[in-house]
Amino acid sequence: MIVADGEQNGRSQQFDWMDVANTITTFILFNGLWLFGALFIVTLPAVTAALFAGVAPWTRGQQPYRPLATFGQAMRRYWLKATVIVLLDLAAAGFIILNLLILRQMGTDHIMGILALSVTILAAVLLILSNVYLWPLLVTLDLPLRDLLKNGIRLGILHPFWGLLVAGTAVIPLALSLVLPGFFLLTVPFAAAALIIQWGSGRIIRQYVSDDEIV
Repeated sequence: MIVADGEQNGRSQQFDWMDVANTITTFILFNGLWLFGALFIVTLPAVTAALFAGVAPWTRGQQPYRPLATFGQAMRRYWLKATVIVLLDLAAAGFIILNLLILRQMGTDHIMGILALSVTILAAVLLILSNVYLWPLLVTLDLPLRDLLKNGIRLGILHPFWGLLVAGTAVIPLALSLVLPGFFLLTVPFAAAALIIQWGSGRIIRQYVSDDEIV
């Protein structure tokens, strides 16, 4: 059957618009699901992992399949590892804050104080970098928790500048949610931050793994 060029173009444009509408709807859905799940605190690690799993197909040029079901399945699959990661993050952050409080009392006008402050700042930066790579690793590779943590730290050390660039870019939509109307908070920032981190870290992760290893 011969189809005129105009008809083909019309169908192509219609398909594109449907694809765009589906992407926007799924994006808003992921953002809302994370926001709702985060309200319960205890489910925060699971919904965070599910959010990264949800946006991951976009970073590979694919569309999420059955997004609602995928989000729920990812919560069940990653909740334990994600919860341990968050608990370790809280412990590390608490230790860093405690060190800063102690250094505030001691002062940093001597060599030991300066050295201790420098080490504490480096630890804080490494914690941020490790998380930038760790969450995408969690939903990209099927690895034991110990290997996930080790590889997250390793990538943070090997690619610090790219990790900081990704982290800084991901903060932008979160910062905008503080000044823009509430509709923006409900539809954009958390899914956008996860997408930026997943895409940015994925570029580094794919340098070390093959397509067959990606879940």
